[in-house]
Amino acid sequence: MARALAPRGRTLVITLGSELRADDGVGPSVFSRLKPRRPDLRVMDAGTVPENIAQTAIDWKPDKIVLIDAANFGGAAGELRIIPLEAINRQTVLSTHSFPLSVTFSIVKEDTGAELVILGVQVKNLDYKEGLSPEVEETASKLAQYFNNID
Repeated sequence: MARALAPRGRTLVITLGSELRADDGVGPSVFSRLKPRRPDLRVMDAGTVPENIAQTAIDWKPDKIVLIDAANFGGAAGELRIIPLEAINRQTVLSTHSFPLSVTFSIVKEDTGAELVILGVQVKNLDYKEGLSPEVEETASKLAQYFNNID
C-alpha cells in the first residue's frame, strides 16, 4: 500500500466526501490534517463536486494523483483498498458526488498523463450526521500522518 501511495514527481492528493454524512467525511477529515512539507506535494479537497477542481488539477500537471474517498467494498470499517478506476462506480459511495468520478478522473488522467491511485476507505456509517466512526477516524489519522511525514 505504501508503495502505491508514495509520491512520484509532482504528486497531487485529492480528498472527496461530505462531512455531513458521517464516514463519507473521511476525505475532508484527512484534508484538514494535511500539512505537506514538499513543494511537489499538493493537496486539494474536492468535497462532493470533484469536477469543480478537475481543471486546477490538470493545470498543475501532476505526475501522480492520489484520490482519497469513502467506499463500500464490503471490507472491515476503516479498511483501505486501492480501487481500479474501472471499478469506481461500483465501489465508491456515489450518493454524495454529483457527477461520476470515473468520468471526471478519466479526463484528468488523460489530460495529464498522471498515474492515478484511488484509495477507498471502507465506511461503517453514512447517516446524516457529522463525525467519523472510531474505525474510520483512526484510518483518517494514519493517512494524514503518512502524508505529513513525507520529506
